[in-house]
Amino acid sequence: MRRSNAVQWANVLAGQIAVNTASTLSSPALHALVAQECRDLRDQAIQQGAAPDTYVTRVDGFLDRPEEEVRLDQGLVTYIFSDLAQAANWALAECQKRSPVKSGDFRKSWRILVNGKEWTNPAATIPMGSEVWIVNTMPYARKIEVGGMQIRTDPKIVEAVRQTVGRRFPRVQAARTFKALSGGRDARGGPVPYVLKQSGMSSGLSWTKKGGWSRKHNSYTSRRKDRQAGQQVLYPTLILTERTS
Repeated sequence: MRRSNAVQWANVLAGQIAVNTASTLSSPALHALVAQECRDLRDQAIQQGAAPDTYVTRVDGFLDRPEEEVRLDQGLVTYIFSDLAQAANWALAECQKRSPVKSGDFRKSWRILVNGKEWTNPAATIPMGSEVWIVNTMPYARKIEVGGMQIRTDPKIVEAVRQTVGRRFPRVQAARTFKALSGGRDARGGPVPYVLKQSGMSSGLSWTKKGGWSRKHNSYTSRRKDRQAGQQVLYPTLILTERTS
């Protein structure tokens, strides 16, 4: 058995193990031996910090087959390590961790969208080259993000996670914006997008990490066009993509 010359630890780390064993030695014991050697090489790369611990496995081109099923004559086991998938998995968990939990609805309403469609598979299987959105679908998510709604935890959750993603995953580009969504339900069963029933309010609240909550002015009815009755709510969104340089 030898490691393929195609091994590259770059933006997306792919470890390829070519099996050059005679087909006449296709006993279960030999399959088990080859499979364990593949896993040992993978785990060694992870322990040395050369690869993240989020990956998917391809055996002879088939996704998530066990290593024991690799062909012993020119078979190929490939471990695909994606910084983007790892960043998405971490960022989703971090958004949930930072969420207020009075009812639990806000924490339950975080979603991953990949190329505009909701992603319900494990984050480790997000394809390379995708655009990943992490978004909260509750109607008041924007208020929490801009600090216009007083909560017991720190607001501006998406922005805080964006800043941390950039430090933890230097190969991943992270941006915060406010996006329109279409279709689906939030954790309370409400429709997405939420349509404002009346003009939004400017709360006058202000929050800083050092000083906490304060009030800049009394609340008043907003005159912004996107905050008027009949307008769809825009949702705070963390956008993750792979850096190209």
